Amino acid sequence: MKKYLKTVIVVSIMALLCVGYFFYLSNRRETKDSTDKSVDNQELAALTTKDIEKEYPESPKEVVKLYARITKAYYKTELTDEQIEALGTRARLLFDDELKGTQTDEEFMEALKADIADYRSAGRYVSDFAIDGSQAVKYTTLEDKQYASLIVLYNVREGSKLYNSYTRFVLRKDDAGRWKILYWELVNDGSDE
Repeated sequence: MKKYLKTVIVVSIMALLCVGYFFYLSNRRETKDSTDKSVDNQELAALTTKDIEKEYPESPKEVVKLYARITKAYYKTELTDEQIEALGTRARLLFDDELKGTQTDEEFMEALKADIADYRSAGRYVSDFAIDGSQAVKYTTLEDKQYASLIVLYNVREGSKLYNSYTRFVLRKDDAGRWKILYWELVNDGSDE
């Protein structure tokens, strides 16, 4: 009888330990989430303090990469209006004058805030992006102006679903020799035709 009693006690203790461990795992906060937030905050700080005028990207790929980083920050992190405006101001530094001329700074900020709010309400965000290598940049010269185009693949997450969004960026070199974003458009796939 003592043998069975010891077995029952040991099994009961093991069961309690298993149940306790299950509750611990199911109720603890994920450290990955806090790590992701820390990384997002560091990226946001780096982007909002970056002096783009002084350290302007040298190639079309680097201009688009910086813009994609800003775009990811718009939609992935929780931002205040001041942070949105700081990012938006830096993004507009990458725009060609012709693109800037389509909206005033105020109109751009209002449209940006509305777009971010739309993404938030749908539970959608840009989780990552990818840019083809420098050999994927296509260069053209028209009327003594140099142009470049390249494709960016944005990974957009909405709940548990992941969507791929291909965006073609067209840049033009300005009089100071800086590549500026002239426009972008969604494309069906990664081809640049």
